[in-house]
Formats: sequence, structure tokens, C-alpha cells
Amino acid sequence: MGLDCGGSSCRALAVDSDGAVLHRGQSGAANLASTPEAVLSGSLRKALRGCPDASYVCGCFAGLLTQEDRERAEALLRENCPGAVVRAEPDYAAALTACPDRTDICVIAGTGSLICSRSGSGFAKSGGRGFVMGDYGSAFRYGREFLRYHLEERTLESIADQLIEVFGIGDEAGVLAKLYRSGEVASKLAKLAYGFARATQAGEPSALDFLREETVRLAQQVVTHAERFLGDNREISICLAGGLWKISPIFEREFKGRLNEISGGRSILLNRIKRAPVEGAIILAKEMLL
Repeated sequence: MGLDCGGSSCRALAVDSDGAVLHRGQSGAANLASTPEAVLSGSLRKALRGCPDASYVCGCFAGLLTQEDRERAEALLRENCPGAVVRAEPDYAAALTACPDRTDICVIAGTGSLICSRSGSGFAKSGGRGFVMGDYGSAFRYGREFLRYHLEERTLESIADQLIEVFGIGDEAGVLAKLYRSGEVASKLAKLAYGFARATQAGEPSALDFLREETVRLAQQVVTHAERFLGDNREISICLAGGLWKISPIFEREFKGRLNEISGGRSILLNRIKRAPVEGAIILAKEMLL
């Protein structure tokens, strides 16, 4: 069984020895660093509800930063999957493992963002410092900018429908109260990235400026990562994963343009992930059989 536990959702997939699907489950946020413990545990239980007992389980978690985090994640897996051999990895390990063969770098942009690649028998990452210290080019940062702009311009009424959908209310005081009391600041604001995308498509100057700034930051992290971990590779295959790229083609188009501008003459091959990251978690679970 594999679990892909992120800042917005938790997905579970179980297969038998022949690869036939036995269970698919989905629930809410399960970020080890930012999701409240009760919410995280509830998300795991919901995603696993009805799943047959598994022999090998790999859970890939957003917010897995330290050895203590790994031990905590493995304890949660044992609690929810008694009797199983368990393994906990960062969420980016699942996405990278699900990428096509010969992928050099995976750029994940969902609620948060980071860049990762293989490094020996393990994984190397850049960025991914969370919504307080980074996550450039993430749905959170675009959603936050969308809300900030309308707060500053006092135009919340123009996006009232979107605010009600996310927060259940449309006035400033109510939105801020719901945001800060939710315990899910990043995932709530990430949902407003759809509104930001529509603003860029409508040609709103402030949105286009912010898109350009964020994309340059993310592209620069990719180039720096390539220089550090891939050496003199003149051709780099990059796979895009995460929900941001599905919101609007404008994010990928802008990213490709900025990356080509600053790539230092490298040939950039850009593609989208075809398999769900939870399928990468399944591959990592199968590795425990070897």
C-alpha cells in the first residue's frame, strides 16, 4: 500500500502482488508539519477506511523534515496498519518515483513547492521550506497574493463567491477569522489560486507581475539545484507534478519561458507527470520486498 499525504489531501492506494487495485481512498490534509494532529489522524483513517490489511506500507508525507518526523510518521502508519512493515518518506519521494524514466528533476507545485532529484540511493531536494519560509511558485503563494490584493484594494465583494466557497463567508473580518482559526492556513489559501489564475488570464497587471516574480524565483531554484546535483548536464529532463499545473496552462507556460531565459544554455525538456504520486509510493513499498 502507498499513501501520498500532502497539505491539501491524502490519497491511499493498495494493490495485490499482481498489481490489481484493492483499494483507493482519499481524504483531507495530512502534512506532518502544519496539519493539526487530530486532523492528520482523521485524514489517514478516512483514506484507509475499508482497505484490506496490507503487508508493506509506504507513506510519503509533506512536512517530513527530521528523523523524529520519520519516526512519528511510521508510528502513525503502524497505528493505522497493524502488522504491516512500514516505511515513511517525504512526499516528494513519491512524486519523483512516479515520474517517467530518465527524469532528472521533478518540480512539485501544489499547496507548497519544491525541487527534487535522485542522489545516490536517496533523494536530494531544494526549496520546500514551507509556507512561512519559502514555497515559491506554489498555489499557497498565488492564493495569498490574490486575497491580499483584494483586501488592499477593498474589493472583496468582487470575489465573494470564491470566498464563500472556501471560507463559508465573504466579509473581511469573517474571512480572516475563519482563515486563522482553521489550522489549515496554507491549504485554505491555496484554493484561491484558481482566482489568481483567472486574474492573470484576464490580463490584470498586478497578477501578471506577481506571476512573473514567483516564476523567476522557482526557475532560479531549479537552475541552482541542477548546478549542485547534476553537474555539467547540458540536457535536463524536468517533470512537473502537483496540482498547480492543472489549474491553468499559464503557470507552465510562464515557468518554461523563465527557465529557458536563465538556464545558462542547457537544453530543457519539460513534461508532465503521468502517474499519480501515490503510485510512486506503491513502488517504494514494493522495494521493501527486495
